[in-house]
Amino acid sequence: MIKSMKDFTIGVSASLFATFLTTYFTSPIDLKSITDLKELKALIVNYKFPIYWSVFFILFSLLRIYVRRRIDKLQTPLPMVAFIGNSHDMKFKADYQGFKWEAFVDIKQRDRITKEAIDIHVSKVDGPYCKNDYRKMNESRAFFGRYKYKCPKCGYKQIHLKSKWTLRSELEDELEADYRNKQDVVS
Repeated sequence: MIKSMKDFTIGVSASLFATFLTTYFTSPIDLKSITDLKELKALIVNYKFPIYWSVFFILFSLLRIYVRRRIDKLQTPLPMVAFIGNSHDMKFKADYQGFKWEAFVDIKQRDRITKEAIDIHVSKVDGPYCKNDYRKMNESRAFFGRYKYKCPKCGYKQIHLKSKWTLRSELEDELEADYRNKQDVVS
């Protein structure tokens, strides 16, 4: 999509430049006329085709920047400190947002009698993996800022408004909430 948009932009820009050169290059602009308001208005009317296209590209670029910033505001901020740990008490496999994930869990609290886990903390989430062949998905950004995920082997694609980190954070919260909810139902 980005390549086709770049090709389109280059083609239209070249066309506009060629049109400008062939149409307006033969009649040079009088710099004195720019200071007079009536002459400036006549100049804009005479050169309206390139001006309209320029305004269109400026508005299109501003729209792209606006949409990208809105999507970036939806993301979970990255942590300031990374925690490193090797041992985990449990491992979950989850399907979330069209991907497969692996979550490594530490038990925060156990029941004194049954030794059953009462509360958990998701310490690490690996993924996203392809739902077809369990390969790690490649992440890239689309033209307007959305996140594209693609499997390198089978070509499975997903487009989301959220980055890997945001999806991981949401999955952590979802797993912890589901586990707490299961414990409330059992009690």
